[in-house]
Amino acid sequence: MKTKKTAGRSFVNSPVIGYPGNNILGAKTVVRKLQRRDLERSMTWLKDPSVNKFLSHDFNNLTVEQEEAWYDFLQNSKDDLVFAVLDKNDLKHIGNCALHKIDPMKNTCEIGIVIGEKKYWNRGFGSDAVKNVIRFAFNSLNISRILLNVYSYNKRAISSYKKCGFVQVKVLEKDHFYDGEHWDTLVMECSRAAC
Repeated sequence: MKTKKTAGRSFVNSPVIGYPGNNILGAKTVVRKLQRRDLERSMTWLKDPSVNKFLSHDFNNLTVEQEEAWYDFLQNSKDDLVFAVLDKNDLKHIGNCALHKIDPMKNTCEIGIVIGEKKYWNRGFGSDAVKNVIRFAFNSLNISRILLNVYSYNKRAISSYKKCGFVQVKVLEKDHFYDGEHWDTLVMECSRAAC
């Protein structure tokens, strides 16, 4: 397989895996396949320093062309499913959630989420979306173990992930540099049996 890197994002060329046939409905959110029309809003969040500090890459120099190339790649990826997170009440696009590194042989994947609309922070929208994407991964993709990485300063996310059934399994000590300091990255896991 050939690996391609664009704007700090790595992805492998491979055949398509499936999105759900319908939207995933939660108590507070609706999760649907990310669409091209969502990219402009997503880029605004990625470039916002108060949002970006929690993400795995620095997207300050991300261009529209790079974001569109990434989106085009996703259309044929078997390793990645990227979703838009909507407020269930008014269907406003408030964030994105994704399954990455989907491995059907090991029945594993990684999850990531960003709630870019800050007025939705600390209100349970992220937890609701994660719970529903986890349910989809376990029930529809036959995933048995989901991993994530979170920086130790992201207390809100750590608390949310614990509510969703994730437990800390490893600490990558001082491997993330942000705001003049080195921070730990926590590796967390949710297994089908435990969640």
